[in-house]
Amino acid sequence: MKNPRMILHLAMGVALTATTLGVAAEELLKFDYWPGRENAIPHVSGDEKFSDTYQYWKDEKAIEQAKKAGKKSHEMNFKDFRWAQKSFDAEPALEIGKGYYNQKNANGKSCASCHGENGKKLEGIYANYPSYNKRLKRVVTVGTQIQTCASERLGLDWPETSRENVLTDFYVASLSDGKVIKIDATKPGPIKKSYERGRDLFFKRAGHFDFACASCHTPPTAGSYLRGQRPTTFFGDAASYPIYHFPYALPGDDYEYVFTLQHQIKSCQMLSRMYPGKEGSPAMTDIEVFLKASANGYKMSIPGAEYNMDASYLD
Repeated sequence: MKNPRMILHLAMGVALTATTLGVAAEELLKFDYWPGRENAIPHVSGDEKFSDTYQYWKDEKAIEQAKKAGKKSHEMNFKDFRWAQKSFDAEPALEIGKGYYNQKNANGKSCASCHGENGKKLEGIYANYPSYNKRLKRVVTVGTQIQTCASERLGLDWPETSRENVLTDFYVASLSDGKVIKIDATKPGPIKKSYERGRDLFFKRAGHFDFACASCHTPPTAGSYLRGQRPTTFFGDAASYPIYHFPYALPGDDYEYVFTLQHQIKSCQMLSRMYPGKEGSPAMTDIEVFLKASANGYKMSIPGAEYNMDASYLD
């Protein structure tokens, strides 16, 4: 019986057990996950087990050498523009985010009151998030941290999906441009557990298409052109987020085309016909921990360019 999972789907409402099908329970479980879960490690170099592209995009020098050698974007995991190139068009959105960061409440207080003018005390912090918040007793994203600080210290209602939160998040992320991502998912504790849950969710099949996140972001799909999109392997991508996603936005968005990593996960879930998660929820945070840890050792690049505007191939 080659696909017992399909048989279970067709037998909806009928009490069929693994014994009835003549298939071991552990064999059935395999169909719940996309292949490759056991090869994931919390470091960007883990891509070597998923594709043969890592050598071409592991740093700026490698990308430059690959381009000179005539390598195409898909052979460099699309990092030649998603990571290496900056988006000057994103500058207005960053300015708006900086404005929210300095926005004063009724008492004359703002984010800058605690974190310094021009975000001096926040430089590099984004490269170490998500992080465990001892007071909240859970792992939080930067967006959740912004929401908490805005509510408790400034009396402002800035949930993760608000314009103020997203654009402030974008500005704070830009203060870590060039910093190496470091999420310790190897030491026993909340982050390691979150990473493992996020990994399982990333490889878990779900939705109408029975896809997993990994369906698009592991070979052979990754590195191909899919419906006009360019899916990459999941290693290193988090280093470009939040990303300026012009001209793409979800219906109802008012974020100046900025996508946080949480918003990107939600967008992908919708495109894959999965039930979209709530941004900032424990499950969505776990997926972000997995993705961010999969970029360990890679430099952040904010704001990165989502679409390739390089015309050097015409030279």
